This record gives sequence, C-alpha cells and structure tokens, in this order.
Amino acid sequence: MEASPHILIAEDESLVALALAAVLEDQGFRVTVTYNGRQALEADARDAADILVTDLRMPVMEGGELIREIRRSRPGLPVVVMTANGDLLPREERDRTFLLRKPFRLGSLIEIVQSMRLGVAA
Repeated sequence: MEASPHILIAEDESLVALALAAVLEDQGFRVTVTYNGRQALEADARDAADILVTDLRMPVMEGGELIREIRRSRPGLPVVVMTANGDLLPREERDRTFLLRKPFRLGSLIEIVQSMRLGVAA
C-alpha cells in the first residue's frame, strides 16, 4: 500500500489550522500542524513534508522566510501560500508554488493539493 503524502501546515490561527488539517485528513493526507515558521522547520526536520501549506504572516518566523529556509535543502518542495495580504506575495510557479487568497474555498485547497499529490506520487 502506498503511503499518503505528508502535508505540513504552518498557520498561526489555531482554528484555521485545525480545520485545514481535518479537511486534508478526510482526503487521505497525513498532516502535521504547526503555528509558526520555526515550528514548521523543526517539524520538517523530524518528518519531511511532501507539501507545505503556509500562511505568510505568522509570529516567530513568517511564511516567506520559512519557504526560503526549507527550499535551501529541498528546492522543488511544492508550497501553497495562504494570505489575506496583498503585499510581498511570492510568484506562482507551475507545480511548485500556488497562492490562495484568504478567504478561500476549502475546495480550492483540496484541488491544489490533489494535483500536487499526483506530482508527489510520480
């Protein structure tokens, strides 16, 4: 049996993070929830993620810094960036970086990670 892709969530709003985790777990993903970029880096070091889903604005370490740090060792890691802010957005890159503006439909996140899942399994 093939292992489920591992999604690492970095989101400082706990209710949002837990809701995202529940939806993704219902889709068959294995999920780790963290509440800032530093926690996400530590969690990824213990159990490498296949996909990162991160907010941009977080305490301790923001999403942009998290993405730069994690991609130093894994430049191809697929990332979904969630943000309500329009400033300093990373650019979307096919099969690598996707942007979701808050508020977004959970179905949009599911569609993106399902398409990434195909890339992870390949």
